Amino acid sequence: MRQLPEVAKIVGMLEDGRALEVVGISAFDERIYRGVLACPGITVQELVMRSGESAGRIQSSLSRLRAKGLVSRLWGRSPRWTATNPGTAIRSLVRGLQSELERLTDTADELEAAFRTVGQDPGEGGQFEVLAGPEEQARWYVRLQQEAKEEVLTFDRPPYVLDYHNPLQTGLLRNGVRYRTIYTPGAFDHAGAFDEVGSLIKAGEEARILPELPFKMAIVDRWRAVMPLHMDPPLTRGVLIQGSTMVVALVELFERLWREALPVRPELWREPGSAPEPAGEEPGPLEPVGETPGAAGLGAEDRRLLALLAAGLKDDAIARQLGTSPRSLRRRLRHLLDELNAETRFQAGAQASRRGLV
Repeated sequence: MRQLPEVAKIVGMLEDGRALEVVGISAFDERIYRGVLACPGITVQELVMRSGESAGRIQSSLSRLRAKGLVSRLWGRSPRWTATNPGTAIRSLVRGLQSELERLTDTADELEAAFRTVGQDPGEGGQFEVLAGPEEQARWYVRLQQEAKEEVLTFDRPPYVLDYHNPLQTGLLRNGVRYRTIYTPGAFDHAGAFDEVGSLIKAGEEARILPELPFKMAIVDRWRAVMPLHMDPPLTRGVLIQGSTMVVALVELFERLWREALPVRPELWREPGSAPEPAGEEPGPLEPVGETPGAAGLGAEDRRLLALLAAGLKDDAIARQLGTSPRSLRRRLRHLLDELNAETRFQAGAQASRRGLV
C-alpha cells in the first residue's frame, strides 16, 4: 500500500519514540498508530506483515487506539483501519489530561490543607509516615496490635501480598482487647477461610461482611491506623497515621460501614476438625450435619450454604468452603431453592431471612 505524501510529512513531523506516552498511548500502540496513519485503509494482516507482531496483539492495540479516538474501523468483507484527524484526536486527549491534572491539583490543595491542620509534630495533632513495602506494613500491623489496649478495627479484603496469619489476635482477645472486622466475600476465596474466621469468632472477634470495601486498613485504639496507599498489587507503599483528624474520619467510616454490614454468625460454622465432604462425591440432597432440621426442613448444612450465599461468595468459593465439588454444590443449591420455594438466590435469601435461618 502506497504511503500518501501528506501523511508521510505528518509522520515525519512526529517525534520518534514515546511522543504520545504522556496522553496514555504506549510505545507499542504509538508504533501501530503510525502504521495506520501512514497507510489509510490498512488491514490487520498488513500490519502483521509490516510489524512482525502477532495478529492478536495488533488487534488489542487497535481496540485501545479506537477507544482513545485515534483510529476508526472501515467495515467490509475485510475490515480495514484508518486514522482519525491526528490534530483533533490528540487535542481531545490533551484536554482530558488537563482536566485530570486540574482534579489532581484540587486534591493536592485538599491534602495540603489536611497536612497543615495536623502539622508535623505528633504533640500538635498528628503525624504521617510513609511505609515502604508490604513487609514494613505488616511489621507495623503487628506492633500496633502488641500496643493495643482497648480495640482493633479492621477492613479485611484482597489483595493479599503476604501470607495472612495473625497469631496475636487470639491472645489479645483473651486479654480483653476488642476486635471488630468487616470482611468482603473475596476474603473467603481460599479453602478453610470460613473455618479460620469461625475460630476467631468463637475466640471473641465480632465479624461482619459487606459486598465491597474501599480499601484495607487497621485502626488501633482509635488513635493510630495503618493502610496501603493504593489497592493495586504489590501494595508497595503504605501509610501510618497517628493521632490526627484523618484517624477520626477513618473511625467514622468504619462505624458507618459496620452498621450497614451483615453479621457473620458463628453457629453456622463447622466445628474445627470436622471432616468436610470429599470433593467429587455426589451426596444426597442436603443432609443435615449434626443437627435436626428446623422449620422448613433445613439443617445445619443448609443454613451454612445460605450464609455463604448471603455473604456474596461465588459457586467455586462456596464449594471450596463446603469441601464439595461445584457439581454437588449446584445440586444442593437446587434442592435448597426448592425447599424455600424460591426461583433465585435473592428469593432464597429473602425467605431464609424471614424465617430467621440466617
